[in-house]
Amino acid sequence: MTFNVDRMVGAIRKAQDCLDASSDLVEALLPALNVSYFLLDGHGQNFEDYLAAFSGTSLPSLGSFSSREELDAWLKTHSEPPPSGSLRIAGERYTLGYSRASGQPLLLRLPPLEALRRPEIEQGQDLLWRALDEAHSALSSSPEDLEGLHSAALALHFVHEAGCARDFARFLAHLDAPLLPLCSFATREEAESWLGKHPRPPHGACVQVGGEMLTVGYQRERDQRVLVRFPTSEK
Repeated sequence: MTFNVDRMVGAIRKAQDCLDASSDLVEALLPALNVSYFLLDGHGQNFEDYLAAFSGTSLPSLGSFSSREELDAWLKTHSEPPPSGSLRIAGERYTLGYSRASGQPLLLRLPPLEALRRPEIEQGQDLLWRALDEAHSALSSSPEDLEGLHSAALALHFVHEAGCARDFARFLAHLDAPLLPLCSFATREEAESWLGKHPRPPHGACVQVGGEMLTVGYQRERDQRVLVRFPTSEK
């Protein structure tokens, strides 16, 4: 399972077409449709690790710990940024990432497979999860669509576990508005200095330099960092 935005969005759109007679369910799927774009705004790398750990592939194991306190003591032996990988605490599965907001390690609990369809429902989210359940039934004959649905459901879990629920709600409320910059700089030199010193630059995030909007590009494998100018709507 990989972070394939087209597959996630395509599966949700197919589900909306299948559930067209139930307009309340179609509308309820909108957060699942748009969560992938929210994750691209600086959260993509942690979510990629989250997906990899969930499917048990291509993510290093950091070991097992009896308690959160034991993990915290272990983390103190490492310099920033913390190592990325999967781990267990008292038998539960987690991934360890990095919070762009706090600059601290980000511990993310992995849900069991059954929770992707029958989660512990938060207040006001019951219709969304019922819609995902109906979508799962409607698309059950297509493994590719089911993988897209599972990725979307995991993305919603990720948003909750990463403490991004309020930011995601704000994102949905202002979906058609311009992205707010993560931070602002007076000059390009200041922005480049910030990018060069950041332990894990937030790929996809927006920053403002003077009156210009730029997006952060970061390739983790090669440690390549770049600031790219946003095109105008005319371009």
